[in-house]
Amino acid sequence: MAVTTSSTSAVTSEPALGTPRPMTRVILLSVLTGLLYYGYYKWVIQDELKVHDQKVWSGALCLVPFVLGIAAPLLLAVFDPDVPGWFGRFAFLGVLWIYIVQFRLYREINRLYEAQGWQAPLVSWWIIVPGLNLVVGLRQIHFLSEYWARLSDTPVSDPIAEKLPFLSANA
Repeated sequence: MAVTTSSTSAVTSEPALGTPRPMTRVILLSVLTGLLYYGYYKWVIQDELKVHDQKVWSGALCLVPFVLGIAAPLLLAVFDPDVPGWFGRFAFLGVLWIYIVQFRLYREINRLYEAQGWQAPLVSWWIIVPGLNLVVGLRQIHFLSEYWARLSDTPVSDPIAEKLPFLSANA
């Protein structure tokens, strides 16, 4: 009978930590890839949060309905002659889905901060106000990166957040 030992089999009560991703890098890579990186970012952070806390939706559950909700009605309206053109208007369901996902994400980040005894950084209802929805989205990127950095004692530089305090202030 063979006996095997593995240091990776140790059970730990510490949840897995995500990777700090500074807003500057997320914006730059998203612009350079035509938002493909942003889709990857959304998928990965949802999966990291799920592993870390188990209370959030996976990246697949967040993005697949969004992509299908946008693409399916538009593609059917364009390429299927039996589908009326107005059917493409149902793409708003994909947009609605991503708003729901984002709202849940903002609440989750606030909950994680509060669980550490820190002040919640995001105002979730800003998502419904044009202009403020972009601000809260950028703040989400910054504060999630900061959360992972603080938990792992890893300093992370973020030039955009440092120059624009309304994106990084948590007072």
